[in-house]
Amino acid sequence: MPHVKVNGIDLYYERHGDKGDPLVLVHGYTGDITDWRFQVPEFARTHRVLVFDNRGHGRSEAPGDRTSYTIEQMADDAEALIAHVGFERYHLLGHSMGGAIAQEIALRSPGRLLSLTLEDTSYRFAFNRSPAMSQFLALRHRIAQGQGMAAVAALPQVVPTPPHMPADRKAETDERLARMSVDAFLGAWAALENWPGTEDRLTAVAVPALLIYGDLDAPPLVEAMKQMARLIPMATLEVVPEAGHSPQYERPALFNAALRRHVERQSMTAAR
Repeated sequence: MPHVKVNGIDLYYERHGDKGDPLVLVHGYTGDITDWRFQVPEFARTHRVLVFDNRGHGRSEAPGDRTSYTIEQMADDAEALIAHVGFERYHLLGHSMGGAIAQEIALRSPGRLLSLTLEDTSYRFAFNRSPAMSQFLALRHRIAQGQGMAAVAALPQVVPTPPHMPADRKAETDERLARMSVDAFLGAWAALENWPGTEDRLTAVAVPALLIYGDLDAPPLVEAMKQMARLIPMATLEVVPEAGHSPQYERPALFNAALRRHVERQSMTAAR
């Protein structure tokens, strides 16, 4: 499977499908391309799909310099990769951290996008968290530094598992987290926390946007999605019922139907 040197690091990527508009999918923090396993086969029938592992994630290279993980840098990586595969105009979808990356791309390169989809994300990630959640996050970071990622993966969950999450998903994500670089784990988290966000820039998004989230996601993210829908001029808001932070994985039929409606509507608009 292909790797390409982008901004000094090796990125792992896959292309699927050989016809239709390009569709680029950007995963979130600690994720990888397997987050899109229910979207790739569905959309490769009608689109040219690009999926890839962000720096420090999956099979992409993990720089040891933690300051090299920023949202802006990961947006640079994505745009360089998209140029490498030859996509001129494309539909862009970003999940969680990938949604922050997608926002930066939409604001800097609006003429390249046919549409934008933002899933369970926010215009900023430096939330005011509960004391319990802040303590848990600090514990994860201390354990990562002192004991390594396998110990982080072994920590118990602090939020309930959403009702439609596949039974094997937790074991899969735990195993993936255990393989992750400590530098990437801490560096990418700092990227989220230090990202200045887009609240004062979202009115400049000049592309039709689908904002989609699970109704059981964390309340700060739900409220952020609603606020983004108010700020982005051409925004459509959709809620996936009985889904948490990853409706593309938890309720893929509902998620895919909403995404297909959106990209097909914008494809028809672009063709006029």
